[in-house]
Amino acid sequence: MARLIIESDNGSKEVIRLRSGTNRLGRSSVNDFMIPHPSVSRLHCEIEVKEEGMFIRDLDSSNGTFVDAELVTYGRLVAGQTLQLGDVRMLVEDAPVAAPVQIPSCYNHPSHPASMQCRQCHKVFCGACVHVLQRAGGKILRLCPVCSGHCEPLAGMNVPPKRRIGGLFRRLLGKPSEERPFHD
Repeated sequence: MARLIIESDNGSKEVIRLRSGTNRLGRSSVNDFMIPHPSVSRLHCEIEVKEEGMFIRDLDSSNGTFVDAELVTYGRLVAGQTLQLGDVRMLVEDAPVAAPVQIPSCYNHPSHPASMQCRQCHKVFCGACVHVLQRAGGKILRLCPVCSGHCEPLAGMNVPPKRRIGGLFRRLLGKPSEERPFHD
C-alpha cells in the first residue's frame, strides 16, 4: 500500500495511507486527507495511485508542490522520494512499481492520466478538470467540465472517504489539540 510518512522535528511520525485512485491533499475539509498547516493550500494537490504507479498533480497551490526539492505541476512519484507541500515534508513509501499498461488520457490534458468519467457524455478527465462542489448537508458532487453531468471514478478506482490529519501538525505548530480546532 502506498504511504506518505511525515516526521516532525521531535521524531514523531504521521502516516498517510493512500488508497487506489485519486487522493486529494490540502488544508480544506473537502480533501481526502486534510493537512491543517498554514503553508498548505486549501486544495493543494492530488495523488493518483494506480497499478501503473503514483502520479502527483499540483492544484495551483500558493506555496508549490515539490518532489525531491524540484517544483512540479505533474509527475510520477516513486518510493524513496521526498514530497513537500508548502513547508510540510513527507517521505514516499511503498509506491507501486510502474508497469507498461495503457492509461487513458484526460480529455483536456492528453499528457495526464484520467481518473474520472462522465456518466452523460462518457468523456474521461483527470481529477483537476472535474468540478467538485459540496452541497449544504455535506454531499459532494463531481461534475463534468464539458456537459456538467455527474462524474464517477473510472472502473477500478475508488473515491476514498475523508480522513483528517492533525495530531502531528498541531504539534508542529506548537498548539495543544484542545486549543487548535480544525478550521478551513
